[in-house]
Amino acid sequence: MDAFWSRSNTLGARQRAFSWRIDTRGNIFIKRKFRNHRFPRIDKISYNHLNRLDEFMRDREWKDLANNAVNLYRGREKEGIGKFLYRMRPEVPYAQLSSQLGAIFYQSEVWEWNEQRRGMKFLLLEGNWQEKTVEYYRSSLEQVPDPKFENSSWSRFSNRRETEENVEQTMLSTFFRF
Repeated sequence: MDAFWSRSNTLGARQRAFSWRIDTRGNIFIKRKFRNHRFPRIDKISYNHLNRLDEFMRDREWKDLANNAVNLYRGREKEGIGKFLYRMRPEVPYAQLSSQLGAIFYQSEVWEWNEQRRGMKFLLLEGNWQEKTVEYYRSSLEQVPDPKFENSSWSRFSNRRETEENVEQTMLSTFFRF
C-alpha cells in the first residue's frame, strides 16, 4: 500500500487533527502534533495489538474511551480502550492513541459510537476490522482536501508520497530537537 497519509479529526469536545495510514501488514501509523513540539510524533499500532483490541471489543458491550492521562498514570482509570492499550504498552501517549483509533474505527464502520463528546463509548460492529479500515483508508485518499486543513500548521504533512527516508527523518526529528 502506498505511503499516503489520510487526514482526520478526533471525535471529542476539542477535536484534534491527525494523519494516519495503514500498511499491507495491517499496522496503523498515526501522525499527531503536540502543542509544544516542533515536529509531529508518529506512532505505530501493530497488527497484533489491533487484533488483541478487536478481541477485547468482541464481547459486544459498550467500552469507555478511558484514556485520561492523569488517571492512567496513577492507575485509577476505569476499564476501557485506553486502559487496555496502556496494559499492552504502559506509556500514556500510546494509550491516548485510543482517541485517534476511535475516530478511525468509527469512520470505518468498525465501531459504533455513542455520539457523546464527553463520556465516549464504543461498540464493535460485525465484520473484519482490517478490511473495513483499508476500504475507508483508500476512499479517504480520494476525497477533496479540506481548505481549512490545508491552511493549518499541518499543511506540510499533506497527502503525498513519502519515501522511507523522509519518514525515518521525521521520526528521528521527534527525538532530537534542534
